Amino acid sequence: MASPSHDLLIVGAGINGAGIARDAALRGLSVVVCDRGDIAGATSSASTKLIHGGIRYLEQAAFGLVRESLREREILGRIAAHLVRPQRFIVPHTGERPAWMLAIGLRLYDLLAGRHSLPASQRLPPDFPLLRQLGRPVSGAHAYFDLWVDDARLTLTNLMDARTHGAEVLPRHALVTASPDPAGGWRCTLAGRAGRRDIHARCVVNVAGPWVAEVERLRGAPPPPVRLVQGTHILLPRMHAGDDAWLLQQPDRRVVFVIPWDTHSHLVGTTETALDSPSASGATAAELEYLLSAIQRAFGRRLHTDDIQWAFSGMRPLIGGDGRDARTASREYRLSLDTPDGQRAWLTVQGGKLTTYRRLAETAVDLLNGPLGHATRSSTADRDLPGSGSAGSAALATLHREAGILPTDWIDALWRRHGTLTARLIGEYTRGTGDPGRDFGGGLFEAEARWCAAHEWATDAEDVMWRRTRCGVRMSPVQRAAFSSWWRAQSFA
Repeated sequence: MASPSHDLLIVGAGINGAGIARDAALRGLSVVVCDRGDIAGATSSASTKLIHGGIRYLEQAAFGLVRESLREREILGRIAAHLVRPQRFIVPHTGERPAWMLAIGLRLYDLLAGRHSLPASQRLPPDFPLLRQLGRPVSGAHAYFDLWVDDARLTLTNLMDARTHGAEVLPRHALVTASPDPAGGWRCTLAGRAGRRDIHARCVVNVAGPWVAEVERLRGAPPPPVRLVQGTHILLPRMHAGDDAWLLQQPDRRVVFVIPWDTHSHLVGTTETALDSPSASGATAAELEYLLSAIQRAFGRRLHTDDIQWAFSGMRPLIGGDGRDARTASREYRLSLDTPDGQRAWLTVQGGKLTTYRRLAETAVDLLNGPLGHATRSSTADRDLPGSGSAGSAALATLHREAGILPTDWIDALWRRHGTLTARLIGEYTRGTGDPGRDFGGGLFEAEARWCAAHEWATDAEDVMWRRTRCGVRMSPVQRAAFSSWWRAQSFA
């Protein structure tokens, strides 16, 4: 019997699967990644889009998680510079927690971060101008910094780097069978749009997130305890101008973030609703009302569901069985390695959060070094993701000088999505004349759509509108339909 043809089959192309694929490929392992949906098609494109330490976890004494998250915040701010931006949060003193408690918590937050590139937290006086935007007087506020991130593109760029180092990425390929090979490893079958494909791997990594139990059943293993919590976000008309975000404390001791999305909107979220199964996901009327009520409470503005410009929900697959409620359930991760007979390995990943994906991946591949007979170390903390790099600002300035007839705002939008790869996109897909092609609306042009198909595994129009670019948010229903029709008419492989 032939030896396994791959070291790893990673099931799940969310942020954790993408991080493991990158780490493993950089260490020289042979990697295949599959997902029955799109890259970042579920949880990893539906987060609050923050790289943060989790200040509210300090109340739960999760100091280790906060410290690890803050260290990862610093690393990701460096290696994914084009996808992140510093984001200041204002925490008004509204009575749910006393000001002295906020001061102590934020001071501890700064201390756990150690030396870092973001400004330290500070106390703001009652006459701080932005506080006038609130619907009632407050005794002051605190401010602190975290990072905003494009979650879907962070996932994508990890897989792009993995591909550069030999990984094969197969979105819309579902794992349908997994059985032990008597000669070692696992015999697996993937089902894709073009048919079935057999994969032989020494190790399977189950990082399917909300569907981790389904993948475990394929090998006849009992499903691990998984707790599904839904987070719903809504896009509302701007509360006010400016770049500052809010952390609003709620009477039930949850928090709601209000974050600038663009010049027109604020992103408001998130809820924490327990789910029985992935099929139950979807924004509920109660969740929408909860978020709208938080806005009314803070800003004195009574908005209705008709004011919601966009709503999305993401499932968080938390470690189950701890008996906690949704608000206090652990955001840590658990890695379970099974090596039956010493001839094969199966790694199951539970929990985790966007901020700690890189560290989770590093730990996972370290754990697999033994079964795979490797003794390599991770290099992901020291290597920029595709599109990032120290020459970024100078390269953007050069693009603007050489733009010709290209819209300057489009170049800026491309830069925020593709970073230093923007020059290549423009060079390859503007027909050599500076013409970006058809304007589909919402900031989406034909040139970028073709790039997404050729270089970013986009296979459906929705992949481009909602995950590669987010331009669908600003497209009208007629424009989205027109783009979908154009996409279907192309011969993208």
